[in-house]
Amino acid sequence: MKDLNDTNYNYVFYNVNEDYLEPSFKPLEKYPQIEVRKNAFVSNNLIQKLFFLHYSYKLNRRIRVPFKKLWFKKICNNSFDNNKPICFVFLGGKYINDAPELFYYIKKLNPENKVVIYCADLISKKNWNINKVKSHCDYIVTYDKGEAEKYDICHYKGKYYGALIDITTPSEFENDVYFLGFAKDRLDEIHNTFLSLKNQGFNCKFIVCGVDNDKKLSEEGLIYNRPISYLENLKNVQNSKCVLELIQGGSSSATLRTSEAQVYKRKLLTNNISIVYQDYYDASNMSVFSNFEDIDFDFIRKPIDYCSFVKRDMYNPYNRILFFEEFLTGD
Repeated sequence: MKDLNDTNYNYVFYNVNEDYLEPSFKPLEKYPQIEVRKNAFVSNNLIQKLFFLHYSYKLNRRIRVPFKKLWFKKICNNSFDNNKPICFVFLGGKYINDAPELFYYIKKLNPENKVVIYCADLISKKNWNINKVKSHCDYIVTYDKGEAEKYDICHYKGKYYGALIDITTPSEFENDVYFLGFAKDRLDEIHNTFLSLKNQGFNCKFIVCGVDNDKKLSEEGLIYNRPISYLENLKNVQNSKCVLELIQGGSSSATLRTSEAQVYKRKLLTNNISIVYQDYYDASNMSVFSNFEDIDFDFIRKPIDYCSFVKRDMYNPYNRILFFEEFLTGD
């Protein structure tokens, strides 16, 4: 693995404020050339409140509030003790999309600095003018291969995920199959999959968010709109034999469910057909189906083959930095 001191850039990651991002970013905080920020900068409560008000989405949707450049110095302030250029990475485009002029400020600080928008959700679900967004960053990077091709942007196919809790190998589990996710455009698929599994005698735990009352089913094991921390989610993974992944319509890449199943050594049941072409695919602990009628129930019934899982180095969060180094420098 490349020594961090040999990297060509320092890195600042912004808007890392959701607990499900911790496995990917928290391990990077120990490196002196990397800053991981929950927000744009750290300051006292009053200044933070003024900043959030100035950048409020609801307020700026009604009227574009001027003078956002007053915050640029604080946003770009850092503690790096070297003269390397900086790669500013804005998760979901936050802050850089709110004030596109920030791009030119960053370039004025050092023309070799880079500005990257990093998307861990589908761009097609956002109300973006993609060409306009491209004009105020150097690169847009997406987890989804299909959208990378559609929008002619960078695709990161690697896995960056560190374990937050112990990895266990129990002989019995509370749940046969576990699912967590927002309904979005897949509620019927979630329901059909749940009922199909339940009819086969499997003990299922499905936590589904964003569901209207009139669309709920009254079934044991089907839980709606329940707030859950990411740590609680991991404990559910730990207590389940198989993790279910149902990707959104229009998506073609794996979600966090794949990483969770692999790192915590659980079976993965997924409708992500493209996974069979990935270097981490292993039929002994992964099963792919196109719809609920194609599920391989025997796959779920078989014991977990703990020896079949890939080496965890493949999921080292540091691989994210190696990815950036490669496409920023062309190495």
